Amino acid sequence: MSATRTMGISVTDVSTSAQLPLGFVYREPASGDNEGEKHWVYVYNDDSTDFAQGTIVMRDAGTTTYDALITTGATIPALRIMGVAQHAIAAGSYGFVQSKGIAEVLCNGSVSADTAICTSSTAGQAVDFADGAEEGVFGFATEIDAGAGTLITAMINCLG
Repeated sequence: MSATRTMGISVTDVSTSAQLPLGFVYREPASGDNEGEKHWVYVYNDDSTDFAQGTIVMRDAGTTTYDALITTGATIPALRIMGVAQHAIAAGSYGFVQSKGIAEVLCNGSVSADTAICTSSTAGQAVDFADGAEEGVFGFATEIDAGAGTLITAMINCLG
């Protein structure tokens, strides 16, 4: 992230009170890592569980606000997925999740390299895309996972 914090906070800041409007999007410019631009969206962790690094989060059902919950099952529609936490966000707190770009994503132990990924039946984790789950694809794995609950690097594009 740029050393200039023009929005007043960093994408890694977490607090129990809103520092920005929910849904605020920060576009992190491409840097020397050659991974391109990253997009971050400001959300409220409306879950009873903390978001750990790599946790996939989705919009709370029936809401128009940016209240986020940990994904709860296989093939959550990509339009509902808000992003992936890149740092811990405590339950009941506000913070940024990454919605686009190269990110670290938790996997359920069955992600292959060079495959599309969608949510798995394991809460907050990804799985390889399978026929019939097209509406759930939100990213592309760049590496194989090392087992359930491990992180992989992926290109994500979350629309929720």
